[in-house]
Amino acid sequence: MKYAEGEVSVNRIKIHYYRTGLGKTPFVLLHGATDNGLCWTPVAEWLSENYDVIMPDAQGHGKSDRLTPGFKFSDHAWQIAGLINQLNLKKPLIMGHSMGAGTAVNIAVSYPDLPKAIILEDPAWREPVDPSRETHDTIRQRQEMLKTMAGFAQMSRDELMAEGRKSNPKWSESELKPWVESKSQFDPNLFKNLVFDGPTYKEQVPFIKCPTLLITSESGIVEPAAANLAQQLWKSTYPFRCVKIMGAGHNIRREQFAEFKNSVTKFLESLG
Repeated sequence: MKYAEGEVSVNRIKIHYYRTGLGKTPFVLLHGATDNGLCWTPVAEWLSENYDVIMPDAQGHGKSDRLTPGFKFSDHAWQIAGLINQLNLKKPLIMGHSMGAGTAVNIAVSYPDLPKAIILEDPAWREPVDPSRETHDTIRQRQEMLKTMAGFAQMSRDELMAEGRKSNPKWSESELKPWVESKSQFDPNLFKNLVFDGPTYKEQVPFIKCPTLLITSESGIVEPAAANLAQQLWKSTYPFRCVKIMGAGHNIRREQFAEFKNSVTKFLESLG
C-alpha cells in the first residue's frame, strides 16, 4: 500500500495523518488507545482499492502532538472534525475502533453534517463504573491492565513483538508490526488520568443522524444488552445495523478479519 504523510494544525494541535489517494470517496479510520493510524494498515489496503483512506494519529499517539494540560478524550472529536475540514473531505465515511469509535460517535452527534456514515468496532459502550460498587477484583484487574499498557512504552521492539505474538495468537504479522511501532509512540501520560468524559451511549444514540454499523464480538466490550438498547434508542430515519462476530474479543478486525471485512462490505453496499 502506498500512502502519503501530512499534518494539519487544529487549534495549535498538530494532527499527523496517512493518506492513500485522492479523487475517491474519503474514508477516515480512527484507531484505539495506544495504537496509531497505521494500525489500520490491513483494512486500509483493502479499502484503498475504492476509497481515499485517511488514517490520523490521535493527539497523544503516533506522530501527532503530545497531550496538553486539560486534555479530554472528547477533544479528539473537534480535532478530527478540523482535519476533515482542512483536507476538504466531503461527506467522509468514518470508522473507529474502541477509543476511535467513541470519537466517531462524538463527531456524528456534534457535527451531524460531516459524516456520510459511521462504523463502530467495539466502542466502550458499558455502564459507567460506580466507585462505591467496585470490588477489589475489578479494581485490581483495571489497574493491572493500565499498568501493562503503560509499560509498553518501556519495552524494546523485540520484547513487544514477543508479547504481541504471545497475547494475540490470532493476529497476522501485518497487524503486529504497526502495533509494535505504535507502542513506542504514544504518550504515557494517557494513563495518568484515564477518565472517559462526556455523555453515555444511551444519551448519544438518539442524536446520531447518519447510517450506523455497530460491530460487536463474542467477548468484547459491547454486551448484547447494550447493543439491543442502542437499537431501541435509535431515532434516525437512516438505518442502524448491528453485527456480532464470533471468535473475537475487543480487536475484532485483527482476530476475525474475513468476517469483519464481509460485514463492513455489506454495510457499504447498502449505502448505494
